This record gives sequence, structure tokens and C-alpha cells, in this order.
Amino acid sequence: MNRLVIPHHMFESLAAGHGGAAAGRFLADAARDRNLVLVKAAAGAEAIGDAFESLARMHETAPRQVDRLLRYPAVGAWALAASRALRDGDHIPQPSRPAVLAAVAALRARVLFETRVTARPGELMFPSLGRASIGGAECSIEITPEGGVITSSRSRVEIPADPARDGGGWLGLRRLTARHPLGDLHLVLDDLDPYRFPREGRLAGRLTAAEVAAWREVLQEAWEILRAGHARSADEIGTMISVMAPIAGGGWPASGTSRTTFGCVALARPSSAPNLAATLVHEVQHAKLTMLLHLVDLIAVDPGARYYAPWRHDPRPISGLLHGTYAHLGVAGFWRRQRQVDDSLTAHAEFARWRAAAASTARVIYDSSALTPVGRRFMEGMMATLRAFDDEEVPARAAELARQAADRHRRDFGRAGGEARV
Repeated sequence: MNRLVIPHHMFESLAAGHGGAAAGRFLADAARDRNLVLVKAAAGAEAIGDAFESLARMHETAPRQVDRLLRYPAVGAWALAASRALRDGDHIPQPSRPAVLAAVAALRARVLFETRVTARPGELMFPSLGRASIGGAECSIEITPEGGVITSSRSRVEIPADPARDGGGWLGLRRLTARHPLGDLHLVLDDLDPYRFPREGRLAGRLTAAEVAAWREVLQEAWEILRAGHARSADEIGTMISVMAPIAGGGWPASGTSRTTFGCVALARPSSAPNLAATLVHEVQHAKLTMLLHLVDLIAVDPGARYYAPWRHDPRPISGLLHGTYAHLGVAGFWRRQRQVDDSLTAHAEFARWRAAAASTARVIYDSSALTPVGRRFMEGMMATLRAFDDEEVPARAAELARQAADRHRRDFGRAGGEARV
């Protein structure tokens, strides 16, 4: 597969921990292209050929809608699983999914479409829209400009005019919109798709209406924080993050991204809006680096060593340390800006802690033998930003709190039996 060539100025901006809307759109386009290649690869399986033809024909009819689906995280995750199964000679999971994607595109474009699919008995997932409860494995999908109907030998399910709403036999994927004069944030709250995030055991089941309302409230408050004091991060989140997958449980800081589901953040509902704002910045850093590593080789070889990370209780390989360092460079930048807004002890202490943590691990990575020449240039950009952070003063009490937290983490790491080279 030919990889996109990232512009030099964009690479330098990303290396410094930035990027903005232009980088976000570029990386999201790269993710779409990767997903398209994976879908085409999976189409080589005999079980999926007809379904893929339906999607290919729909691409000619409604290219914008198919493009939108190729950007949906769960579509890329399924395509990767299907292409791997084809490579390994295994059973292709959900071989009818491309035909269902064609139906989703037709529904959004309000054009005629009809197909028959074999689904898992009991349910049929329409990625990015919702899930139908069906009475049998064999069913037909009929799309007209007025809506969609799924019919099996024992059931008939109409997709509501607003697919985000529930209906008879239909569970819709709810949408979250956070408003702001400088730009809105639109997310799908995906609590249904089996491919929404790889760690299925940690994912929450169907959320109640009250839980969805709580998510909307905290997201609105977090978005106001981001738009007011973190414009560049807000632009990155708005161009790269399209889905939230709730994690079971609550509190902070349970969250994650995955290289298989670019555009999705999995997280438990946080305890406060500032924490949600900080974790979105943290996770969009992971998203940026994930797709950058798809385009550019930063690490030449894994030296096999495991390293101490001041934010984890397990030693990390060099790739994991790079990811964590880049994420916490973003976290330090968030609290650097946030302390200028609220001048709180918490903001000052968080800035002090994470700038020191990221600087220490950045030096470990830079001094290792694992980096390519481009990887060294990337680390130099990160370290330049961290040196600038280090020049800023913080109140003595905040610095002491940061030091105590770092020392406590190191002691806990040792008590847990953690072993690391550094």
C-alpha cells in the first residue's frame, strides 16, 4: 500500500506536540485510506465478494456517504479482522457487513437499495446507526427515500426516521453534540457495535437515557473548557475524534484509544469536566501518534528492554513509552494553558508533574538505540517543547505536590514488583 507523504511543516508541528485542524484532517484522511485498503483486501474472500460489490456500487451512487462510513472506527476494526482472517485461512467475521454498509449509505443518501444478508440470529448491526433485533439469520434490507425496513421470516423492523431514536425492534446509536460559538463537537455514543473498541470485556452495555443525559452534560462543559482555552487541541479533537465508547464503571482515569479504531475514544464517564477535557487531549495525542506511525517509521528496532513510565504500574516497551510520553506532553500542555485560566493549585501541580514525567522519559527514548533518524528528529521536536515548559515557574507548593506524587508513584511501582531498566 502506498502511504501518504506527510508535509515537512506538519511533521515538525506534530513533533512539537501540536498539529491543529490541518493535521487532524490529514491524519483522518490517512485512516480512511487505510480502512479502504483493508475492506478491499477482505473482499478477496469468496464469502464477502457479493457484499463488497453492493458497497462498490453504492460508492458510485453515494460517494460522500460511503466515504463517511469508511471513516467510522468500527468499520476499520471489522475490515482489519476480516483481512486477517482471510490471510490466516479462518472464518470471515460478519461477511455480510459490506452490504449492510451499503444500506447505511443508501439510507443517508435517500436512494433505493435492496439486499439479502445472513446475520447472527437475534441482531443485525448497522454501523454508525444502530442495531435491529431480528427473528432469524436470513433477512432482507429494503431502503427507500422514506426509510428502511429489515424483514426476516419472523420479524419486521422499521428504522426510525431519526435512526438515533429507539423504535420497535430498533436500538439507535445516540449522538452527543457539544455547542460553542467557535465550533461544535459531534460524537456518536457507541454502546452497541461489537467492533467499537477491541477491549470488549471492559465496555459498558446499553446506557440508560439518564446516563446519556449525564454524558451530554459533562461533554458540554468539557467542550466549553477546550474551546475557551485550548483552541488547537479542540480543533484536533473535532477533526479526529468521532466516537465515544463508554467503559463500564466510573471515575478517572479509565480511558483508551486503539490503533484498530482510529477516531474512537473509550472511557468511563469522568468525575468532572476538566478531567474529561484533559483526557480528550491525552487521547487525541495517542490518535495523532498512532496514525503518524502508520505513515512514518519512528522506531527502527525494539531493543527488548522494558522501561519505567511515571504514569503506569507496569514497565513499558520502547513503543509504549513513546506513546505515553507523547500523550503526557499533551497533558502537560493542557495544564499549562489551564493554569492561565483558573490559576488553581491543581492546574499548577498537574503541569509541574507531567512536564517532568514526559521530559524524563523523552530523554530515555532519545538516548536509546531504537530510533530511526526521523524518529530522532521527532524526539528533538518533543524535547524542545518540554524544555520550553521547564523554563516556566510554578508556585512552590504546586512543585512540592508534583514531586510528592511522582515519588509516591515510583514507590508504588517498586512495591508492585515492577522491574524496568530506567
